[in-house]
Amino acid sequence: MIYFIFILVVGLLLYYFKKREEDIAEEMMTILTSIRNKKKLESVPEILKDEYEDTIKNVIKQDLELENSIEELREYRKELEVTYNSLVTKSTQLEYSNQILERRVENLSNLNSLSRAVLSVLDLDSIINIILDAYFVLTGAKRISLYLWEEGNLINKKTKGECNFKEGVYYSEGEVENFTKKDYQDIYEQLSKRFVLAEDEVVVISPLVVKGKELGVIYVIEDKNKLIDLDEETISALVIQVSIAINNAQIYSELLIKERISNELDVAGRIQKKILPADVDEIFGLEIAQFFEPAKEIGGDYYDYTILNDHIFSITIADVSGKGVPAAFLMALGRSVLKTLTMTGEFAPNENLIELNKIIYSDITEDMFITMIHSKYDKKTKTLYYSNAGHNPLVVYRAKTDEVELHTVKGVAIGFLEDYKYRQGEIKLDKGDIVLLYTDGITEAENPRKEMFGLERLKEIVYKNKDKNPEQLKEVILDGINRFREDYGQTDDLTFVVLKNTI
Repeated sequence: MIYFIFILVVGLLLYYFKKREEDIAEEMMTILTSIRNKKKLESVPEILKDEYEDTIKNVIKQDLELENSIEELREYRKELEVTYNSLVTKSTQLEYSNQILERRVENLSNLNSLSRAVLSVLDLDSIINIILDAYFVLTGAKRISLYLWEEGNLINKKTKGECNFKEGVYYSEGEVENFTKKDYQDIYEQLSKRFVLAEDEVVVISPLVVKGKELGVIYVIEDKNKLIDLDEETISALVIQVSIAINNAQIYSELLIKERISNELDVAGRIQKKILPADVDEIFGLEIAQFFEPAKEIGGDYYDYTILNDHIFSITIADVSGKGVPAAFLMALGRSVLKTLTMTGEFAPNENLIELNKIIYSDITEDMFITMIHSKYDKKTKTLYYSNAGHNPLVVYRAKTDEVELHTVKGVAIGFLEDYKYRQGEIKLDKGDIVLLYTDGITEAENPRKEMFGLERLKEIVYKNKDKNPEQLKEVILDGINRFREDYGQTDDLTFVVLKNTI
């Protein structure tokens, strides 16, 4: 544009050279002003017309181009500002995401350390302390309360922070067995409403569940404005570790208890077998064989022999209702009292049972009792005197008649009636006679079809093996029971005594 103006000015100078100086200056200013204002003059000296029109045209064109360039620059600047603002926003977001990611990585590391710590500890109280500390470190928890289910009751085990509420809820074990998942959720929700919260606080409910097994619940109280997604993620991850650790500790505790009980029962079983009389083959002309096998570690059956003088000894067999520890305790009590009565007096069997019943009646609960046959054998008369307290009848093989008979007298179990008067029976034994004293674990032995061995099978075995000695007959009876039972497990104590008169 300067070039065009220069040419124009030169032309003007040449044109106006002959004019007056004032006129020249005035016309030059007019032309230059029109060019500057980009307004075309109608009258221009003919000599300058072409140059003038080209100049003003180029000036207008360049001015438009300049304005377009400026507008483009403005648009570009706007785009740069938008891009810059977007980059600043994304940078801020990226920085926040990076902080969150760093916290997640840190939390994962802490969770991994926590997992190793709690899984290496099997003491429940220690695990709970570690867990509650972890909640305070890894989340924004202000207060924590942990509850566990114990025998139908949801009990507060530990709190951290100032928790104003520590009460539990109580149900029977039968009720809890029928609870659905929704029932548990409702219980946890109702319990959470009993915590007193400030306006800016919220309680997070975290049920402790492992493979569908409800262990309890953890309540975490936080400030509402601090409960971010990361905290919720951490709480969810923590509750998994907590549930597994608590479940493992409870299983381990149960195993320890079971192992201790098993060891104690094993010792009790050995003691029980030791208090049974030593195996004897013959007393006063009677060959003897005996067998005792409890269904569990310890049982409620027992047998006993006591030699009272040079021609009398007592034989007792008994069965306490139930099995296991309670039955064994009652068995030991009954045996001790009866043995004392037998050894310190010269009472008849029925008199001993009367006294035994009076002594232990008050110690027997309503759901327990003892059945027994208590007897004394007199070598001089070859007579077995016996009394029956609700027990199975004696199975007796008579050599003279070649028959198997049942002998009994009526009587209720020990512990049924306080002042019951027991009766007495007697059996004179000839040479070759067999007497079998037994508990109902034999006659009520079952096979897979739920059929019972029964008294008739027992009588048949005795009859078919009448010529065998007691030890051989014992083995035949056991073999018969095992064959009948097939692979079905033993459900009751097996106890019996075989007597055979040889003189």
